[in-house]
Amino acid sequence: MKIYEDIRLQQDRIINQNKASIIISRTTRSDDGAGGWIETPSTLASQDVRIYFKQSRTLIIDEAGWHSERVTKMLMKWDADAEAENETFLDVFNYGSKDYKIYDIKDIYTQNYIVFKECSIIELT
Repeated sequence: MKIYEDIRLQQDRIINQNKASIIISRTTRSDDGAGGWIETPSTLASQDVRIYFKQSRTLIIDEAGWHSERVTKMLMKWDADAEAENETFLDVFNYGSKDYKIYDIKDIYTQNYIVFKECSIIELT
């Protein structure tokens, strides 16, 4: 077995230890040719992910110095269908009676292969 295949299996096990099944609602925006947008909603198939919280230190330039904030993250399989928020896509989902949007996705590589995706998500109010 190749290293990238082994890491994919490891990540799959990590996701399954505390799995959350989510259904992403995607809004795709396209130019309407008149200075506006056409928004097209779609619903993706259910995907298994792992949602977790991480403490992060952030430097604020003032007398208070470092601050700690809680960031919500999500692990997805290497071939997951998700898009980070941008002018073309908005992916949102519901989990545990809360709505979230995906605002950043980082593909994690080994040997030039994506082995998993690490997402930053934010709760919508």
